Amino acid sequence: MGTAYRMKYLHPVDEKPTIEMIPYSPEYREEYKRVYNECYREMREALDIKPYDFIQDDSFFESGMENVYLLTDNGALIGSVAIISGEIDDLIVSREYQRHGFGRQILLWALEHIRSENVTLHVAEWNKKAVSLYKKTGFEIVDTIEF
Repeated sequence: MGTAYRMKYLHPVDEKPTIEMIPYSPEYREEYKRVYNECYREMREALDIKPYDFIQDDSFFESGMENVYLLTDNGALIGSVAIISGEIDDLIVSREYQRHGFGRQILLWALEHIRSENVTLHVAEWNKKAVSLYKKTGFEIVDTIEF
C-alpha cells in the first residue's frame, strides 16, 4: 500500500521557536477535525487508505488529546502537533497557513518541548514536503516501513 520512514533527530539545529502553543481544548474540536482531515485526506486518497477522512466522529477525541498542542491566532487553528514520550506525531498545518513557516515553527516548538536527545517521528514517503522539512530540521531516515 505504501511506505513510511522512521526518522530520528540526529543533527540538532541552532534555532529556537518563535511561537507559543497551547494544550488542546474541546472548544477547538470541530476546527481540529476539519484541519486534521484536510491535511491527511489527499495522502489517504492517493494511498487508498479508507476512510479518507480519518476523524469520523467524536470517539477520536476520547483519549490521547492531552498530548496535543495547538497553534492558534484569534480563535483560528493554524496547526497542531502531538507529543507522545519522545515522538512527534500528527504535525499538521491548516491549508490556508501552509508555506509560511508554521510547520517548521511547530516542529521547533515540539523539539524544545520534548527536550530529549532521542526524538523520533514517522512520515509517509508520499509526503515529500514533510520529509524535506524534517531533513532540513535535523532529522535523518533511520528505517523504512511498508504498510
